[in-house]
Amino acid sequence: MKDDIKYEKLSQSIKSEINKYYNKEKKKNSGLTIEDAMFRWFDNVFDKWIAKTYLKGRLKDKRKYFRLDIEIPVRITKTLIESSKEEAAALDLVGTIQNISRGGLYFKSKNHIEISSIIMIKIDLSSADRKLNDVEALAMVIRSDKLHKNEFGIGLMFSSIYDKNKENLDLFIFRNVAHHMPLYQK
Repeated sequence: MKDDIKYEKLSQSIKSEINKYYNKEKKKNSGLTIEDAMFRWFDNVFDKWIAKTYLKGRLKDKRKYFRLDIEIPVRITKTLIESSKEEAAALDLVGTIQNISRGGLYFKSKNHIEISSIIMIKIDLSSADRKLNDVEALAMVIRSDKLHKNEFGIGLMFSSIYDKNKENLDLFIFRNVAHHMPLYQK
């Protein structure tokens, strides 16, 4: 992941915040590099900073993670725990993500999925960024809204997303927000 994001290519506002974080953390760890500080800042500060700086008064609730609005494909590859027997049809269900964060996602689907179902998903990040691979994650359904006659909005909270999958998701969100930063400014 470190090779994929270059500090020099980030927006000035993000660089400024990373520099503040770097200078503060450098006092505790003299061997800290600006690149290491950049990734620590992303893991520990980014979501709160985005909400405070760019989404003032526009958040409907107090979410832990910043949500990136984007349309990319998602596929349910396995239903591990079903809330009802009718969910066997969920296997290989395809939908379109409407927004995504480091904690979960919301997608549109033609099928209803019961709240509290545990599913395995595959997110097609390569459809938006050719340099990234798909992300596989275990997720729990925490929301299921009927939007239209044959369309549902499904909210997922990631239960398990590890290693390279987590790095790919973090990189995808970081790249997109850093690249589209002017869209979030007032």
